[in-house]
Amino acid sequence: MRAYNIKHAGAWRLGISLLFALASRIIYAADEKLESCQLHPKIEEQIIKDVSVWGSKGITEDLVLTVSKYCENAERITQHYCNCHPQRILIENGTVYLNNLIPNHRLGPHEHIGLLVELYEASQVYKLPDVEFTYWLDDHPPAETVLGPDGRTSWPYEPIGGLPPMVAWSKSEDNGVLMVPYSGAFRCASDSFDALEDQLHVLQSIPWESRKSMAFGRWNGFCTYYYGGLVRSADGLAVPCPRLYLNNISEAHPDLLEAYDLGRAKHVPLAHQNAYKYIVSTDGWSISSKFDKYLLLGSMVLKAASIRTGYYYNALEPYIHFVPFMEKHKDDIVEAIQWARANDEEAQKIARRGVEFAKEHLARPARLCYLFRLLTHLSKQYRYPVSCQRRKLCVPLVEELKYMSRFEKTAGTCNYKELLEKYATDELSAAPDDSAFEELYSQHEDPLHWPRDDVFVEELTRGRQQQ
Repeated sequence: MRAYNIKHAGAWRLGISLLFALASRIIYAADEKLESCQLHPKIEEQIIKDVSVWGSKGITEDLVLTVSKYCENAERITQHYCNCHPQRILIENGTVYLNNLIPNHRLGPHEHIGLLVELYEASQVYKLPDVEFTYWLDDHPPAETVLGPDGRTSWPYEPIGGLPPMVAWSKSEDNGVLMVPYSGAFRCASDSFDALEDQLHVLQSIPWESRKSMAFGRWNGFCTYYYGGLVRSADGLAVPCPRLYLNNISEAHPDLLEAYDLGRAKHVPLAHQNAYKYIVSTDGWSISSKFDKYLLLGSMVLKAASIRTGYYYNALEPYIHFVPFMEKHKDDIVEAIQWARANDEEAQKIARRGVEFAKEHLARPARLCYLFRLLTHLSKQYRYPVSCQRRKLCVPLVEELKYMSRFEKTAGTCNYKELLEKYATDELSAAPDDSAFEELYSQHEDPLHWPRDDVFVEELTRGRQQQ
């Protein structure tokens, strides 16, 4: 059992007897971790399909190391901030490590921090396999990871056409990245999925018959790039930006829907939107961070057409868990609402099934299970031993979360306390108290921070050849 220093691959300085005692305790604790769980069959199928992209060749170390070449020099970092998008992650012997640190000036958003928190909890609940991958911190995964007809990508580093293991919270069907939960919205936001789930008794206190027979929606008024012609309805026409176009439909049909951007109507808290029987969901920059929350509200969800998918979307069925719109033509939401009014009992059943799906398959235990199953399937693709000893930097994730819980820009981003108090004191990989804070701060503060693992491995290889 090893623990790694945040500077380099090397053990924390612990006495032999203490190290043995700690290792024994951690090994015992590891034996108590779960080794199996069950996902919705279609969610499991999606994972298996996605990881099969590597075929019989699998994932080689040189493929993983190509991500280090993404920021090949200081000029690229200063001009393109390329060290702000990839978060490199390695798991060894059940402990999660970070192989690079996002600069302080870009820390704060829960999109990044949420998955780190969720991954840490998964590592405490499940026996995670040895893997390494990159978490892409953007609404859009790299265009270079789109798969061509021949199964190759345009990833520009040797081996050309390869696909380094990468995860993101949203993608189009032709992209090779793997999907993970939008964990920040699930657990970190003030109106997170987990927070709403804790209020289910309140959300369900408004009877169906007391809700307004109208569709409701509120959002910021902006449009993502793929509504510029990539999304098309059955009539062959390009789907207009839902967030803007629904203003027009709402004005034309005020008796049916009240779906406006915040430049046209006042904000209504998410937990109050269940006053309406029908809730409208649209994409933001990518998939909606609120769609899963809408499913909890007990209202029938109307979902706009999109080319983007989330990790559980494959398990949802239209007219079973939600009602699609902008599928036939740009105005078909009017017909969908009229149908719901005329079929009130069926609309209520769709709403109920949406709630049940969310409670069973999107709650935190299910999300942790998802991460475990994803990493388990991914681990079968590696063709080399994953090891921190071959990486220039290995920061125990527990140390990064301790840092974030103290750093001003990130202290309020997520609830670190519930996990750190429960697990951190027993972590062999953790430094005593907050003793690593200053060292981590200096690395986060470095504007050119980007460990070149590809160069590091070359140096290791040359050193062994010279021995």
